[in-house]
Amino acid sequence: MKQVAPKEPEQAEELFVTFANTLSYSRGRPVEGLPDIDALLSWLREQGLISDRARASEAGRLHRDVPEAERRMERFQMLRTLLHETAEEMTSTGQPSAEQLRALNHILRHGLHYHQLRHDPDATRYTLAQVGDRLDQARATIASSFAQLLADDASDRLRVCANEGCRWIFVDHSPTGRRRWCDMRTCGNQAKVARHRARAKARAMPPVHGVPPVQASV
Repeated sequence: MKQVAPKEPEQAEELFVTFANTLSYSRGRPVEGLPDIDALLSWLREQGLISDRARASEAGRLHRDVPEAERRMERFQMLRTLLHETAEEMTSTGQPSAEQLRALNHILRHGLHYHQLRHDPDATRYTLAQVGDRLDQARATIASSFAQLLADDASDRLRVCANEGCRWIFVDHSPTGRRRWCDMRTCGNQAKVARHRARAKARAMPPVHGVPPVQASV
């Protein structure tokens, strides 16, 4: 009977992981999940980082100012690149580089905001409003979720999927902390199939006279 990999328990995904993986890969080729400013604003709204009203307001403003929209997209793309590069660095060396930490702190600093008490126009009540750039605040919140992982001493659980055609970022919540793939049912299963085919191919190769058969390893 064919064995089916057990379903992995559902786990809340860290915000920075969700954002980083809006750039995914299919057979090693990048697939952009946030191709334009509308897609970005909708994603921010889905994550609760901006309100419906803020999304509509920012969309109207940025549609009127295309260069500014491009700058905003670039800022978020730079954060996403930073997350990917830092995850690669931490997988390789165990810690982010000093330059990567400086870049992260720069983004966090630009997300500063404050609250202000305002009197309604009809002078009947007060409201407490958050003052500051909404998109920079959203970007800093994403960066903050990554900074929190580092502060909680959980950086050794940050992984980049071992499937070269995937390369998703994930946080290993398994008891052993030895996960190599973002999902055992997809990337993990593909790796097992690849190993099986490599072994079968090695066994099928006729031995060269005087040279022992090569043992396949993946």
